[in-house]
Amino acid sequence: MTNSKDQNLENIELQTKRLILNSLSYKDIPKIIEYANNPKISDNVINIPFPYFEKDAIFWLNMANQDKKTGEAYKFAIRKKEDENLEFIGGVGLLLDKKHNKAELGYWIGEPFWSKGFVSEAVEKIIEFGFETLKLNKIIANHFLTNPASGKIMIKNKMIREAHLKDHYKKGDKYLDVIQYRLTREEYQENKLK
Repeated sequence: MTNSKDQNLENIELQTKRLILNSLSYKDIPKIIEYANNPKISDNVINIPFPYFEKDAIFWLNMANQDKKTGEAYKFAIRKKEDENLEFIGGVGLLLDKKHNKAELGYWIGEPFWSKGFVSEAVEKIIEFGFETLKLNKIIANHFLTNPASGKIMIKNKMIREAHLKDHYKKGDKYLDVIQYRLTREEYQENKLK
């Protein structure tokens, strides 16, 4: 991807039937803290600590903005269209590996919004963005064994279970297994034809 293309993607907004996916903002900090400061979230997301403080939200926002400028990652706020204030309810994004033309998909959403299909809807749009706009060849995603609901989101989006990675991450004093899913450009194209 050229720098001019990266510049065009700095302020991108994606829309689904019920959601707007757009840039994270400093006005989101109170909601980020409110939702991320939850052990049910931190136990299932590798890079969300508990307790979660304002400094953690600021660090995440700064990193997201810097990564978008360099084209290293694209992180979006998830917002409900029906909410006139468009408040932050979660995050979704892609961490790019440009050398190998692939990305790792990540997401989380505040507990009040679980089991409503919002993450599946956001993930579908991000996968489309990855293949159609960023022209990726492969997208992967992982979930902890303790979070099978996340695996269901990947399966719903036609991702394919690729591996069980033993002791893949260390969180606190525990080593955690993850299940990895994938979707290649070819598989994505085949799914579009079905």
